[in-house]
This record gives sequence, structure tokens and C-alpha cells, in this order.
Amino acid sequence: ETDGSELSLEEIFSTLTRFLNEVHDAFAKFKNGAKEDVWAAYVEVADRVLVPLERRFAGRTIRPVRDDGSVFVSIAAYRDHMLANTLAELFGNAAAPERVYAGVVQQNCVARCRTGVQVVSKPGERVRTKVSDAPPDADGVLEFCATPLGKPHCEAGRVRVLRVNETESLGPAFARYLASKLWLGEQFYVQIDAHMWAVERWDDDLREALRAAPSYPNVVMSAYPPGFSESGSWKRSTKGTGKLCAATFSASVVEDGIIRLGSGPVSGPPEAAAPEPPRSVYVGAGFFAAHASFLGKAPFDPYLPFVFMGEEILLSTRFYTNGFDVYAPRASLFAHQYRPGRMGLPKFWESTDRTFGGGGANTRFQRLVIKRVKHLVGYPNYEDPATLVHVHDKDGPNYGMGSVRTLADFHDMAGLDMVKRTSKGADWCIKNRRPPPGV
Repeated sequence: ETDGSELSLEEIFSTLTRFLNEVHDAFAKFKNGAKEDVWAAYVEVADRVLVPLERRFAGRTIRPVRDDGSVFVSIAAYRDHMLANTLAELFGNAAAPERVYAGVVQQNCVARCRTGVQVVSKPGERVRTKVSDAPPDADGVLEFCATPLGKPHCEAGRVRVLRVNETESLGPAFARYLASKLWLGEQFYVQIDAHMWAVERWDDDLREALRAAPSYPNVVMSAYPPGFSESGSWKRSTKGTGKLCAATFSASVVEDGIIRLGSGPVSGPPEAAAPEPPRSVYVGAGFFAAHASFLGKAPFDPYLPFVFMGEEILLSTRFYTNGFDVYAPRASLFAHQYRPGRMGLPKFWESTDRTFGGGGANTRFQRLVIKRVKHLVGYPNYEDPATLVHVHDKDGPNYGMGSVRTLADFHDMAGLDMVKRTSKGADWCIKNRRPPPGV
């Protein structure tokens, strides 16, 4: 129930589904169309369907943030065969599973499905690939809900799922926007990928670490989780926690010079005494945890379709300028299945390319939309008015930087030179020490 000013989950589902259906219909008119026309069609539907919802809650969360230790876990799953396992890991290993809520955006193929690009050549041969017909994707949520572990949580409403046909997929940044709309007031907000494992009592460790941060509740904790191993050596490992101290400017033409984060070894134990987490610099998209109040200050941006690279530097700068200090976990709470291309798993840009009638369509669109990201995070000479819709609206919401700290301060702290496109990293972060005063 709501008090009239809040949205019900049914209203949220209705709005998001309407948007997805209408933008899909709009795109059908632009097969082989120019990227500017595709973007204009997207903006028209988003302005009409999503902006009224966004403005209704500008500057505040759609529900009051509770103070009950509840944890919302955002999961954007694109044709992911490991979704059921990830849900089982979350609920099966939680100390208080009754306070865990999963918000799943499940993007599946249900008919006329294709595999990802499969490498069929042998080692040493010229690389040969193929794409084959495939059966419909398994529904990972239904799989989990049919198990003795999952059934009570699903019946209690702890698994919220928005089902999206893969032909309507718009990339991970937009899928995470959709997932954020499934949050209903839980105290802590966690974002993970759909192919992960969790340690026992991960939720207790997470709550303790966030509350121990000196800047709580203005806190976000993030890292690149270690790769999964059957031995379990990743569990609560203090080595290779994936602390994000460094970044590089990508040399890839496809990635268009965007900033990419990097994790590496740190020297020495954290200067901060346990359970306080060590300060860090960057926020990764594959795992972060924060006090959910950030949703009212730095809401997810719905104007990032087709974007794959770029969301992490945008998360990092928006959290920082809105006054949230970034931390890293003292030990790993999650493990991740890293997926090299040779695995042949489906990718969202393959759906985009099929929708628009040719290979490279998503790359063309991303290189247009990435101008929005570049302008926001401080690249010079990226002021394309067409891509900057609703960035500085007086009636909100704010999809740009915050006003607590400046973007220039973030660049200085992180060691980024946006003109020369160089990065020297943050020495204090690499040495596992506290940052200088005022950072």
C-alpha cells in the first residue's frame, strides 16, 4: 500500500513496460537508420513516458529509506544461465535472508533465438567463428522459485522481476536503471552481476562495513570481485580484493577513449582499523554497496541506452560530487565469473545489431551516447546539445554531478588529466592508507 505520494510496484512495472514496448516500436521504423534519428526517437519516448515519473520524485527517493538493515540487490541479467545460481547464493548464504530483496531485470530470448559468437577454430588456426540457432533461454527466476530454498522467498515477495524480451535490451547501463526502479525503501542498495557467488553471512559483513565507515551514511563500497574458484580460496580473501585505485584512457576505437577502471595489488594492510573499510577511488558496476539514500541524490540515468563502457567513471564521479566517500571491502564477499569472448555467450550488442539490420549498429549508437558521459565526467569539447537532454533541468532530477564536491577535485584526487588523457593513480589508495585531509 502507498500513502498516495508513493508508487506501487504495479505502477512501476506498467510504466517501464510501456516505455520498453513503445521504444521498441519506434526503433522498428529506423532499421538501418542514422544514429541521430534513432537517438531522437529514443528521447521522444523517454521524455513522454519516463520523465513524468522521474520529475515526480526529483530530489528524493520513491519511498522513505528504512532503518531496518534490509538489503536490496540489483541484478541486470542478459540471457544469463547462471541467474538461478546467483539468487541461490544470495539467499542461501545470507545471515538474515528475510531482509534481502532481489530486483531482477531478466532479459531473455523466448523465440527464434541465436547463440553468441562462438569460436570454432582450433588453437593455432586462423580464428573462425559462427552464430547458431539456440533454444529459448531458461527463466532463472522461475528456476530459483521452484526450489525449496527459493520458494518461500519468492512467495514472500523478496524477488521482484521485470521480464524484458532480449530484442528490447538496451545495454547494462539502462538495465541497471530499470533495476533501480524495483527498489522499495530498503536501507542498503547492492548492485551485482548475474553470475556471482557469495560468502556465508555476506549481508552481515556488508552492513557492518558500511556502518563502520566514518562518512556513513554517505558511503559506497566497491571493488572488482575475484574470479570464482571451486577451492573457495576467494572467500573473505584479503589478497586481490579488487580495490579500484587506478584507471586508464582506453585506446580502443570501439570504446572511444573512455576511462576504464583497473584493479591491482595494494601494498600493506589497511591503515584503518577493522571493521572500518579502507578508502578507495572508483566505483565498479559489477559490485557496489551503498546506503540507499544516494538514489535521491544521484538517481540512475535513463538516457544511457547502448552504453557498455563508461558507466563506471560516471558512477564514481557522481557518487563523489554528491558527497559519498568511496571505500573498498577489507575482504572479498563475492566472486565473479569473468567471461572472455571465446566462451561464446550472447552479448546485448548482438541483439541491437539484429534489431537495426547490421553488425556495428550498437557501436555507432554508443559512440553517440558516450558523448553524454564524456561531457558529464569532464572531457573537454564534448558539449553536444542533442545528447545532453535533462542534464541540468531546474525541476530535476539531476543526472549530472552533485554540488557537495567539485569534479575538478575528483580529477585531482584520482590523478586524472582530462586534457592530456593520462592517469597516474592515487598513491595513498595503492598503499592502503587514508587519503590526505579534505579528500
